[in-house]
Amino acid sequence: MKFSLQLISNFINLDQIQFNEFEKNLTLSGLEIDSIERIEKYKDKIIDINITTNRDEICSSFSLAREASAIFNIPIKILPIPTNYKNSIEYNCNKLRNTKYTHRAYTRIVNLEAIFTKKTPDWLLYQLRISNIKASGTLNNIQEYIRIKWGQTFYITNNQEINEQKNIIKYSHLIQLFHQKEMKTIIKSTNNQFKLLIFTTISKQKNNTTLNNESSEFYENMFIDSIKLINTLIRTKIGKYSEMHQNIIIKNKNIQIRKKDINKSLGYIKGQKLQFIKTHKIKNILQQLNLSPKHCKTNKLFEVTIPNYRAQDLTREIDIIEEIGRIYQFQHFFSKIKKNNLQGYKSSNFTQVKQIRNTLNKLGLHEVINFCITKNIKQNIHNPQIHNPITYEQQELRINILENLINNYNHNIKNLKNNIEIFEIGKVFEIHHKSTTLYIEKRNLGGLIHNKNYTRNNWSNQSSNINLFHFKNMIETFLETINSKAIIKEIHTNNEKTDEGFAEHLFKTNKKLEIHDPKKHKRIGIIGELNNKFIKKSHDKHERIYIFEINLNQLIETTKSKNHLEYTSKKYSNYPSVTRDISIKLEKYVHIEKVKQNIISKNNELIESLEILNEYKNSIKNNTTRYISLRVTYRSKAKTLNNEDIKSIDTNLENILKELQHTSKSYIKGKT
Repeated sequence: MKFSLQLISNFINLDQIQFNEFEKNLTLSGLEIDSIERIEKYKDKIIDINITTNRDEICSSFSLAREASAIFNIPIKILPIPTNYKNSIEYNCNKLRNTKYTHRAYTRIVNLEAIFTKKTPDWLLYQLRISNIKASGTLNNIQEYIRIKWGQTFYITNNQEINEQKNIIKYSHLIQLFHQKEMKTIIKSTNNQFKLLIFTTISKQKNNTTLNNESSEFYENMFIDSIKLINTLIRTKIGKYSEMHQNIIIKNKNIQIRKKDINKSLGYIKGQKLQFIKTHKIKNILQQLNLSPKHCKTNKLFEVTIPNYRAQDLTREIDIIEEIGRIYQFQHFFSKIKKNNLQGYKSSNFTQVKQIRNTLNKLGLHEVINFCITKNIKQNIHNPQIHNPITYEQQELRINILENLINNYNHNIKNLKNNIEIFEIGKVFEIHHKSTTLYIEKRNLGGLIHNKNYTRNNWSNQSSNINLFHFKNMIETFLETINSKAIIKEIHTNNEKTDEGFAEHLFKTNKKLEIHDPKKHKRIGIIGELNNKFIKKSHDKHERIYIFEINLNQLIETTKSKNHLEYTSKKYSNYPSVTRDISIKLEKYVHIEKVKQNIISKNNELIESLEILNEYKNSIKNNTTRYISLRVTYRSKAKTLNNEDIKSIDTNLENILKELQHTSKSYIKGKT
């Protein structure tokens, strides 16, 4: 829509504002300027503004000046002239007798007698051309000019049209408030040739002193401007006008905005310190926008009254917040959201599971996620069943993790991916041992490794497949990294009842080990080589695939966080050491650890280390003796060991050996 800057200047003083700044701030406020045309003849600039659909109230020079007044905080330089209702006839006076009214609907009818039309001046035609309005009669041209300038205008009719009730309703919704018969009573002219000008408005009651720069507040200004132009451009006699008013109730539209919501939506303003927009600044902006703000300090909120001309686009709290940001200008706010370094509470279980995931990732395993509804390989009446399953493949809850991982392996091999190292943390289910209607939900950790290029002895040799020893070492490294006290040990057939959640049927019989909790003396997991009958026939049956499954909660119970060091530091000795290799004859059932502790406890502080070199057994059947080779290292922290010290050490060792041999024989006698 095109506007004349010259006409806008009638309402607001733009002399102190550079045009470039005016153009920039208008665009930043949502009124994008498409083009600017300079008219040298009238020393004017025509601004073509792209008006969005939600701002259709900006349709006149007055409305654009009102918007510029809010953006630049410059007051409208024309003061509104109050309307005098002294001689106005009240219509429907009994309707609101006992009710407090809020507004007045007002109609003024002016008689024009003996019209002699002059030629419409060029300056007025120029304003019509800007708005692409086709010129006609001078009175109609004045009517359109007033509309362009003020956003409201008068309506032209005559006595005959009113008598016939012709084309009256279309003029204004205000006329509908008045009955046609009542309007006839205030029209003083009976000549059908005279023109009647109808001026209508809805104004607030007199005791409402708050001004919002609404068009109705400038009704008298518009009326005077119209009459002056008619007097100047048309030779006519203007008779006394007739007027009528009606008291009505229009509910104000109020919206409450909380200060915390403004801060949350707009964020911090730019500056040396991070701070939100100040309360007094928000109140000033709301006053600039003619929203009549009221600040409640107790509830920390603002209550605003929406003007009639903004009732279409200001309907929610966020609309008001957007207006505050628009006037304050969005470039003064941070464009990036401030990072909040505060973290909520994290349970120890969550932290430990995260550590387990990270450890497995560092060991080269990739996490996968599978669905808990499946068809278990091992058919059992205790498998949790799904009622009304969708498909045959999804009729049970899984009882272990490994079967899904085997399916992942088959899928990857089918797609020519050779090295597969995956793990999953997920839920498994089993029927409660006391009731077939109750189910137990557990979390298990499962993994599968297949890698043909896992290791090589040297660079000249070809890389080889992972074996059970490599796999066992990997699991031990994993347990050590997460500070678990669990150990890997051989599975004995005389063990106590094992956990049914581990799929032992998937492992090769002689190539599986258990993960054992030494504190509770129970199995918490199982590792080993996969039985190749569970992989697809198209695959190589000689492939080595290693799998493991651990009860996650029981694994976490074996971990211990190291909040402090459990060892002390000692200085290295700067003096040379003395080494003695000894051979001890022991009976079959004497544990070597007891021998080591006996030597250390009976000897002095000179022993630095005690190592087991080898063990020798007699090949004779039913032989109950064996020989243990030990290496004892002596070192002093204060001096170099002399001959007397070494002689004392040798004598001490001889005594210990005699005592050990005697203890071994006594142990055998007690055993038999």
